[in-house]
Amino acid sequence: MLALGQGCNCGSEPGLDGGRPDGSVLLPDGGAPDASVSCSPTGVEVCDGVDNDCDGKVDDGFTLLCAPCSSGGTCIEAKLTGGGFKSGARRNLTIGNDRGIALPPVPLPQPYIFISNSGDGTVSKIRTSDAVEVGRFIVGDNPSRTAVDGNGDAWIAMRGDTSDRGGGPLEHVVKLAGACTPSTRPPTPTRECILLDLADVGNLLRGVAVDAANDVWIGSYATSEVVRLDGVFGTVLERIAVPGHPYGIAIDEHGNLWLSAHDQTTYAAGHVIRVDTVTKTATLHLSGPELENHSTYGLAADGEGGVWFADYGAAVYRIDAETGAFGPSWDVAGITRGVAVDDQGFLWVADSAGSQLVRVNRRTGETLAAHVGDGPVGVAVDHEGNIWSVNTNSNDATKVSPDGGLLATVPVGNAPYTYSDMTGAAYRLFRKLNGTFTGSYDTGIAGATWESLRFAGNVPPPSTLKLKLRASDGYLSTAAWSEVTLSGSTAVLNLVGAKLQVEALLFTDDRRAQPNVESLTFTFRR
Repeated sequence: MLALGQGCNCGSEPGLDGGRPDGSVLLPDGGAPDASVSCSPTGVEVCDGVDNDCDGKVDDGFTLLCAPCSSGGTCIEAKLTGGGFKSGARRNLTIGNDRGIALPPVPLPQPYIFISNSGDGTVSKIRTSDAVEVGRFIVGDNPSRTAVDGNGDAWIAMRGDTSDRGGGPLEHVVKLAGACTPSTRPPTPTRECILLDLADVGNLLRGVAVDAANDVWIGSYATSEVVRLDGVFGTVLERIAVPGHPYGIAIDEHGNLWLSAHDQTTYAAGHVIRVDTVTKTATLHLSGPELENHSTYGLAADGEGGVWFADYGAAVYRIDAETGAFGPSWDVAGITRGVAVDDQGFLWVADSAGSQLVRVNRRTGETLAAHVGDGPVGVAVDHEGNIWSVNTNSNDATKVSPDGGLLATVPVGNAPYTYSDMTGAAYRLFRKLNGTFTGSYDTGIAGATWESLRFAGNVPPPSTLKLKLRASDGYLSTAAWSEVTLSGSTAVLNLVGAKLQVEALLFTDDRRAQPNVESLTFTFRR
């Protein structure tokens, strides 16, 4: 792993503010940028900063920003910046023209918890500081999971039939404005503050999570898929099939999705599924007899390499986020349902049989119990570090302190049923993050010799950046990777091929750091 000090801004060129939106630049006179370079209507366009085919567009169809080197000759500079980063695959990274790719910041504290009342089709919005319900919203038939995004808005997934809304059998997702205070006071419900009501997301929705880009992932139980929604407009961006029926979703510090799921055919619980959001592959973890002896229910990533599951029995257990290995497992309660990790690293478990929350030392299994309402199903951590339970039988929510002391009980709607990131605290609690970028680029110049690289960005210690490259005139997948060794902000390269593939891994264990790669500028020769 290569650690960099305070990075330099190595002189971004004027006008190259994120790439050509359409991969081209129209020249006023329809000719080449340099009058000394001729073009031909029968010429083949390549990435060299010249209008090779006389169509009035420079480097038409290419993503890299190419231009002749100031030294002249056969040297060409190719810059990877905003537009090029957008065309690549990103996991756990934000993107912007001013910063390029970057690890996401620590989310701002949000002052509310959003609890679905499945029995009456509403959601209760509770101010966590003083445990006051400030809004109750009509959202649809049988709402279940909720998640709070980086803007403080809440996303709610439905499990009920929406045929009365003209949507057929598809369940819908509602987005509530977190900053909106309704004029109608609870417990009277209202339709105020609803930003989006999306009717075509999936079928029997069970699982909601928000990623680093502030997009929203929904688990569609009946159709065996996860669906990514644009965090602003709610547009469906992609659907990834999974080998099971999703029941709950969490995101780890690498940006991968983890699902508690039921069997594809028998619908039996007990499956753990990992979804790589870059490769779009879903892996079913059934390795070893230990996991086969457990069911799956609520889940939470601990941000330290593990994902914890409740098994709807006495146990909670850990799955390694890298290897999928099982363990440890602790018997802690009667019926374990929702789980969450607090600021101090303790695991909290909702025990619906014992009407209690159980605090668990993840390393030793030592427990501490806190009495709450009747039938707790969900648990969440607020931004002051206090713990909340959602009590489905007593129609209320309970707030307890980190040491288990009872702080408040808040009446909500009928049959509250939520066990997801209902406060938006999960990403804030992660103590470290990994982000991965992969992009492939073509210059159209066979035998291009890649000579050097210049980095612009900021990777302050203890954050690190690891870069790998490979080039080929043919299939990039058959070429060997070359790990880049930066000396300051530059590196010497020795690669040959028209096509270049770039892989960048950003890591930090200091969430205040926010390392970024603003641009990578390559030089190559024809």
